[in-house]
Amino acid sequence: MAKVYVDLMSQPSRAVYMFLKYTKVPHTIQSVALRKGEHLTPEFASVNPFKRVPAMVDDDGFHLSESVAIVQYLCKKHNIEDLYPSDLKQKARIDAFNHWQHMNLRMGGSGLFQNLLIKVLSGKTVQPEELDMAAKIMKASLNKMENVFLKDTPYLWSDKLSIADFFGVCELMQPQLGLSMDVTKDFPKVAAWSELVKKSIGTELFDDAHKFISLTGPKFVKMQIPTPKL
Repeated sequence: MAKVYVDLMSQPSRAVYMFLKYTKVPHTIQSVALRKGEHLTPEFASVNPFKRVPAMVDDDGFHLSESVAIVQYLCKKHNIEDLYPSDLKQKARIDAFNHWQHMNLRMGGSGLFQNLLIKVLSGKTVQPEELDMAAKIMKASLNKMENVFLKDTPYLWSDKLSIADFFGVCELMQPQLGLSMDVTKDFPKVAAWSELVKKSIGTELFDDAHKFISLTGPKFVKMQIPTPKL
């Protein structure tokens, strides 16, 4: 049984968490609170020397970090072809999105969240140029999702749910729920896709995975901090 270390404030942690619950892959969850610095302890360093979540230790003692690699490994180990098909071209499309999102959707959403909430809460000065760059990256990413990844299909480059959707939707929710920003208002396909993914994964599971990030949005709104237009 795999032991998986997560913090549900982390987008990739949520993606792995939902994948595990959705597929019912045998596992146990170990919470690692980033806000408390639990990922920086020597104990966690023995699990993942990069000191990041998510991380996994499989039942045979095999250690693995990086969220996409963890999910791909578990799909192959447990023959989960409905989410990560064996067809070469379909798999390549899924891999292409998961590679793309790191430096695009994730960078934009994380940049907004870090600059608008985390810096303010930690007493750091928000750098306008960093915030503007994050907003530009987010808008460009949403445009690519709208006009490329969702151009002809209801899911990301696919007619059915795949692991790409788990990662994509969690990145989208970071500013959408964490900052209460309506980032999809000018992107109808992205908005429809996010609702479809939520229903496909299961509303109860989706809400459970996002229960903590959903609490930050209302707190951020009360701060009355101006947000950039996308």
